[in-house]
Amino acid sequence: MAASAPAPHTTDFPVEGRCSYYVEKKKRFCRMVVAAGKRFCGEHAGAAEEENARKRILCPLDPKHTVYEDQLSKHLKKCNSREKPKPDFFIQDINAGLKDETEIPEQLV
Repeated sequence: MAASAPAPHTTDFPVEGRCSYYVEKKKRFCRMVVAAGKRFCGEHAGAAEEENARKRILCPLDPKHTVYEDQLSKHLKKCNSREKPKPDFFIQDINAGLKDETEIPEQLV
């Protein structure tokens, strides 16, 4: 009568098609999807011993993600953290008011 139910999620093996990197802090495998024929996701590709041919580095625009060193120039053109061009009609601080309220120009009075 004291039979315990089995745990719903075991950490013995990673789920098929998911990253094989074991996240020690969370005590489970990474759940990101992997590319066909790979064992690790893009974030944990550096953990794979067989994939040491390409080096991953931190993105210079946003260090929260990594990119392959040989694809850095291509990534910098499409990274969502890059400085986007302003539209032609954009004027910085157009509605900010006067910068120094003690000096009121004569043409505005």
